[in-house]
Amino acid sequence: MPIKFMDNKYMKNTSLLVFFLGAALNASASEIKEIFNRQQPLVIEGVTITPQKELVSLYSDGKLHTVGNRQYFLLINGFPSRPGNPTAQCGAGQEMYADIYQVESKKASRVQRIMVVSCWRSLELNSWQKQEDFSSITWNKDGVTFDWIVPPKFTNLRAQLNLNTVSPELVFIP
Repeated sequence: MPIKFMDNKYMKNTSLLVFFLGAALNASASEIKEIFNRQQPLVIEGVTITPQKELVSLYSDGKLHTVGNRQYFLLINGFPSRPGNPTAQCGAGQEMYADIYQVESKKASRVQRIMVVSCWRSLELNSWQKQEDFSSITWNKDGVTFDWIVPPKFTNLRAQLNLNTVSPELVFIP
């Protein structure tokens, strides 16, 4: 008995579904991208910040985020794990920190630094299986959420940085 494949009318619907699914997945992907010219001042929506000189990498989504009535942006700074011993364990690795800046009158001040990836301390973002994927860092109405996996059992660890309080507070979520 011959095998009958789907008629073209079903194939068109399936193609559309695959297209929209792909578009939805891309829309939810992280918008945090690498900034290659990290030796120059960085401008995010009219706010200028000078990156630290010893950076190995720098990432941002280049956006101001509003929490309550305040504006913030995020920079992810990558530093060498062991600059004094580059051939040792994690010598070529990075220690990456999410720096949260509050913006007032077009001036930025760092209000919080949170380690997000560490070769030396065995910490990585849940999305980090794909290098440079920061989709485990998400903004919401209260602040920023971080999702990590922690060896040796690769357990999930989740925290919310609340920015809608008097001072930023990191709360771990069960």
